[in-house]
This record gives sequence, structure tokens and C-alpha cells, in this order.
Amino acid sequence: GLSMYALILSVALAAVSPAIEDAQIANAEAALTGKDVKPNPLTLAGSRARVEKGVLLLTLDDGKTVRLGNGCTVTEDGTCATYTLSAFLPSHGVFVVEKVEDENYDIIVIEMANGKQHTVDGPPHYTPDGKRFATCRVDEMNGGGTRVWRVAPGRYVQEFADDRMSVCGNWKDDDTFVLGVYPAEPSGKPRPMTLTHKGDAWQLR
Repeated sequence: GLSMYALILSVALAAVSPAIEDAQIANAEAALTGKDVKPNPLTLAGSRARVEKGVLLLTLDDGKTVRLGNGCTVTEDGTCATYTLSAFLPSHGVFVVEKVEDENYDIIVIEMANGKQHTVDGPPHYTPDGKRFATCRVDEMNGGGTRVWRVAPGRYVQEFADDRMSVCGNWKDDDTFVLGVYPAEPSGKPRPMTLTHKGDAWQLR
């Protein structure tokens, strides 16, 4: 019955610690550069996520299923989108999914509570209090950049955007994020910069 399902659910959620969540985000970024990642987030997600015939199936909190992909039959414009679970983040109540289509990629953050999908630039780096997250992107074809999103009920509100290509570091506290920013082309090493939040404004310097 439902109680058994709830028990299995809570056991799966309890097994993923914040440290494991952070490691998954680092792995998700490594995977974008083509590295092979272990452990596979599907393993961590247990009964909450599986792949069948090329379709990614995610189980929401209420037991409903979200289906992503179509087993990759080529779409009308000649491309084919594949969906991969990049991270399973129960403490934030989200699945992080990588969508790859042709040479373009998106990261989709999917709420476990209701299946709402939010497309963002990169894997989300959450603040310690979980109220915001930052994304970074190096993408020579489609442009990169840094974004900060505030988590609001049912939506994410963009609070900051910078279009220079960037590599995420980490949050020092809820208002301070360190990252690397490329001045122009993504060659050499990115410049270490700090993004700080004061009042209603973000500053990158």
C-alpha cells in the first residue's frame, strides 16, 4: 500500500546526504565536458528514476511519473533530444536533468512535488540556506554566463545575470559566491571573481 511506498521513499531520500548532493553537481559539470561519472545519479535515486527504452522516467512525490524523451526517434527538424539524470537532490526537492539536442544542451530542474520544469544554464549550486542557486556556463556556440536564481513558490526568479563565460566555484555563505570568469574566449585560466549580495543588488568583482 501507500505506507510501504512512503517508507521506501523516505529510505531513498535519507541515503543522499548534502555532501553527496554537492558531489553530484560537481559530477554533472564534469559530465558536460564528456567525463564518465560515478556513481550514476540513477543509482542514488533508487526507485525515483529509471530509464526504459531510451526514455527517462522520474517518479514525483505523489507517485506520478514524468516521462522525458521518446527513445530518440529523430524529431521533425532532424535532431533528437536525449535526457539524462544529472543529479538527484532530495534536500532541495528537485531532479536535475541534462537535455542534449544536436550540439546544444540545457539543464532542466524538475520539482519533485509537482513535476514543474525550469530550464537553466547549468547545474544548480545552491546556497547553504537553499533559497537561491547559481549556474555557470562555458558554451562557445550558444554563449555562456553566470545566473543567480531565487527559489520562489512554483517559480524561479532570476536576480543576477552576466553573459561572460564562467566556471562555478562555491558559496562561502548565503550572500557570497566564488567563481571563475573568462574575459573573452574560454582559453587559459578563468579569472577568480566573487559575486556578493548586498540589499537587493548583486555585484561581481
